[in-house]
Amino acid sequence: MKQVNVLETPILYASDVIYWLDGSSAQSASDMQRINSELVLQLDTRPTDLQLLHTRGKTVLWRRADGKIVAGNAEDADKQRSESDTFMISGIVSDLQRRYIPRRFSLEVGDSAGHQLELYPTPFGTRLGRGGALQGTLRLVDGITPVPWAMMTLIVDLTVGDDLIIHAQADEHGDFVIAMHRLPPLLESVEHYSATLSIRASIEATADEPVDPADLVSMRLGSIDVEDSFADAISLFVVPGSIGLIRSFERDHVVVQPS
Repeated sequence: MKQVNVLETPILYASDVIYWLDGSSAQSASDMQRINSELVLQLDTRPTDLQLLHTRGKTVLWRRADGKIVAGNAEDADKQRSESDTFMISGIVSDLQRRYIPRRFSLEVGDSAGHQLELYPTPFGTRLGRGGALQGTLRLVDGITPVPWAMMTLIVDLTVGDDLIIHAQADEHGDFVIAMHRLPPLLESVEHYSATLSIRASIEATADEPVDPADLVSMRLGSIDVEDSFADAISLFVVPGSIGLIRSFERDHVVVQPS
């Protein structure tokens, strides 16, 4: 058997990892499912030597400057990574299949701590199950201007135990579908669950520029049963298995105004 004479060993160190999560799949990030779609990163802030490796639901980052070449075979001591400086990356992540809404993000990475970022299904990419769903469109008080990229929070009073919290996001047209996969069947003699809906949005957002959800602020919503009445959260009823349409009073959409 020929003996291989190793002249040198290149060693690369992962700087960090980003886990891409389906924000609609669970209430807590620790329980969310990784996204099984082909994601694309367009970075506008990054070190020039940054390298990326995309796999299912995660992106591994490393820098060429952190690597080294060891003469001969590398020993365990050679493989130990020295402390590295952190660095900033920012940009937009999007889904080639358009099943998830694109988002802007900004992260300080490089210390191998790992990061989790949520994306939310588009109306097209939302899967409807036995729990049912709510759908609608967000527009400003003029009734014409859509409210794109808004983050939505539905809180359902289950009457027993903790409230159910569901997050969703409107697309670039202000259209949304809130899937209620985790909504349990109604208790006997109960006709519906009581719920509240609130949103965070930006009146300066445009359809052609995704936003960072962290930059959105609370907005007021038009009541579904009282004319020209606005609140930080509107009350409604949800029924498991039904597809409900949310509209402000005498409108074909949900009216949004700044707080």
